[in-house]
Amino acid sequence: MEKEDNWFAIEKVDQSTFVISEYQHWEQVHSYLVIGAERAALIDTGLGVGNVKAVVSQLTDLPIQVITTHAHWDHIGGHRFFDTISIHHADKKWLSDGFPIPLQVVTNNLLKEPCTFPKDFDIEN
Repeated sequence: MEKEDNWFAIEKVDQSTFVISEYQHWEQVHSYLVIGAERAALIDTGLGVGNVKAVVSQLTDLPIQVITTHAHWDHIGGHRFFDTISIHHADKKWLSDGFPIPLQVVTNNLLKEPCTFPKDFDIEN
């Protein structure tokens, strides 16, 4: 396992599959990158604390399709870095109509246990 910017840990499962983990946060969130012949799929985008797209770009230069398992805050935090996002129709409103959980609740969850956030992370934004 190798560390990337001290926030993401990257584990190579096989030639086309990677686990991108956020072990420093109490939730230890995992995203999965599967690289195909013409495009790659990123399953979930994590907390959004670090730039997951920068990490993915180091692993592949193929177009990225984000596939969201569900619209909880710890699975969609990095969506802002990507253009092409898929989600089940039952969770679509969480993304298109505005996230229904107040920002303060997300902030409280992020800060629930101490961790060292990346230097460029701004909790206010």
